[in-house]
Amino acid sequence: MGVGGLVPEATSVDVTISIRVTGPEQMARRLADALRSALELPGAEVEVRAVEPARREPALVVLADSRRVLHRGERVELTRLEFDLLLHLCEHPDRVHRRHALMHRVWGASPVVDTRTVDVHIRRIRRKLGDAARFISTVRGVGYRLEHTGQVVVVRDGGPPDERSTVDSA
Repeated sequence: MGVGGLVPEATSVDVTISIRVTGPEQMARRLADALRSALELPGAEVEVRAVEPARREPALVVLADSRRVLHRGERVELTRLEFDLLLHLCEHPDRVHRRHALMHRVWGASPVVDTRTVDVHIRRIRRKLGDAARFISTVRGVGYRLEHTGQVVVVRDGGPPDERSTVDSA
């Protein structure tokens, strides 16, 4: 306490507190007590609230077994080949996929088939995905890559929830 019962003005306060807690309510109580003690303000009112972290839903969910795609909860209609191409990219994120390899994997075609077909399908997928199109990157002269961002999830929806395969952890 300062002169005349006034609290001296502080420009900053550095406080390090180590406490063991079992839940958010106990943490809030313990933190408020520790702050009062550290600031030497026994009667001061300190409000500390436990706030649940905001849960971010994935921007893009690929339901592999039912062959559906959801963008921000809305269904995206894809052709069979568009779905197969997107699923392959989603199941192997952060890898560069060469056009010839994608042709062979998705179309079952030999490399003599025009690889521009892949470019056309990627362009159509991007158009249908809206802002989720940003997850598909073009690697110039090579192919495509799905960026590992935490916003794209592949779900094997034929199994129980614990068998979900998360491509990107949010």
